[in-house]
Amino acid sequence: MAEREIKYRGLKTFQIFSGEIKQVWIYGFYLKRGTYGDPGPQAHIFVYENGYEGYRVDAKTIGQFTGFLDNTGNEIYEDDIISFGDNKIGVVDFFKGAFVVRSGKEKIPKLLSDLQKWQLKVLGNRFENPELLVDNSKSKSTLNKKKRGVK
Repeated sequence: MAEREIKYRGLKTFQIFSGEIKQVWIYGFYLKRGTYGDPGPQAHIFVYENGYEGYRVDAKTIGQFTGFLDNTGNEIYEDDIISFGDNKIGVVDFFKGAFVVRSGKEKIPKLLSDLQKWQLKVLGNRFENPELLVDNSKSKSTLNKKKRGVK
């Protein structure tokens, strides 16, 4: 059996002494567990640094490493927003046992493994950069109509 790296990431939110809210990505292995005082099992990412340390993260932000890197060497995770092909943008998802990319209004997702021949680039993720997913085609057509005086 071929060895592959299985790891996850999750977004941890915390407040520092000044009252400022900070967010940081935690990378490691995922475990749902309860701790004393928790209302039930919580999502944790565990990291090995002189022993295992668990960090509670937002369960909605947990994504698995796909095993693929973009063209600059960045790891690609579920929920990453990537560019590929002729300026196409899509979101990485896990669907029917495979990592896929959902792009625009296309009904059938593309296999991430099939897109490796393109110039893949991680642009961000859907939690920190949702503005990257906005369809600009409507705003461009509205702008062109305003320039021509059409309502």
